[in-house]
Amino acid sequence: MPVTNPVLLEILQRLRAQRERTGLSQSALEEKMILGPGWIERFESGTSLPTLDMLLVILHEVGGTPDKFFAGLAGDGSPGEVERFIHAIPTGKHLNIRFRYADHDATYRLENANLDEFELVVKTLRDGLAALASRVPDVEAVKTQAVAKSFLKAAELWPHANPSDLWWFLVYRAYCDPFNHPASFARLDLSQSWKRTGGWALEEILVRFYALFLAKHGIRLFIAQRDEKERLLKQLKISERLEADKVDVLLTGEYKGVTHCFGVVHVKASFAERRTDDVPMSKALVDAGYVSPLWTMDCKSTPSATPENRGELGGTKDANSDPRSAKRKDIEDDGYFSACFSYNRNTKPTPTGQKAKAKVIVCDLCSPDDAFSQFIIQSWQKRSR
Repeated sequence: MPVTNPVLLEILQRLRAQRERTGLSQSALEEKMILGPGWIERFESGTSLPTLDMLLVILHEVGGTPDKFFAGLAGDGSPGEVERFIHAIPTGKHLNIRFRYADHDATYRLENANLDEFELVVKTLRDGLAALASRVPDVEAVKTQAVAKSFLKAAELWPHANPSDLWWFLVYRAYCDPFNHPASFARLDLSQSWKRTGGWALEEILVRFYALFLAKHGIRLFIAQRDEKERLLKQLKISERLEADKVDVLLTGEYKGVTHCFGVVHVKASFAERRTDDVPMSKALVDAGYVSPLWTMDCKSTPSATPENRGELGGTKDANSDPRSAKRKDIEDDGYFSACFSYNRNTKPTPTGQKAKAKVIVCDLCSPDDAFSQFIIQSWQKRSR
């Protein structure tokens, strides 16, 4: 985010002028301070802001003193903007969501949204994570609940938006902003932390959104503890080994007073770990007649100033060409899952009339009475006949 605050700009200009008065080149100062090439240029241009301790060390190296260097700084009293991993700029009835994406200051346009709504979503995340300051016993549970609650608030406020975009361009970026976490977590690798927290939060989102609706149809959709997972998997009597640790969300139904497990929902933000973690179990479940759908945000984008969350499933087959990705063929041709439900509106669904062992179906989070819940209901009805 380029520096716009006039006081900060003057500080950086003074820093450059002080260095030039000493006769030190940028590269010479970098060698002296053991900095990689280009850092002094980034600091002086405002591309990156030096931390306060870095600023004072640079000042010392170029022969300046704080009392003289900061003397006479004025400004109009405006605080300017704090550099955050994510922030929003209103543009008429829309928001430009700005965030860091590799080397880019990226922008995602969120239609029909306002700044108050954006701040509510981020504050929902921040307030949930604030509980971590109290040294709660289950840190992962607190982070999971905070992310799930924040995402569902975004989906509620902006039902017209692409759910996958809200997940990938907003909630993930807000989670990676250290200022949304307690200060005691300042050194946490947030992108690494997200890999675990984000996965668990998606499972929580699935259950929160659909469980009550499915319960009206006698179906329980839930996240189970390990011992319950093992007990229910044994009911399935599948010869292949089903590992409880790789079960995401379970499905059970009541039939003649007995609880029956009739499937597993595989929950993934993207397809990155699908082959090793989910396919063997899914194939075993499908072959034995159980339901085994994939539930995904299908997140995939390339770093740029205006990234597009296009997903990983590629194009669809037609009479003249077959531009499908290998991941789509795994579903449609090989039937590795009972079905694939994508919550990325850029995902192309399996065309009507195409022969497929399993279909790619695009959903949103506007209502729990949708293609996903109807698929689960119909699967249980077939199983319980």
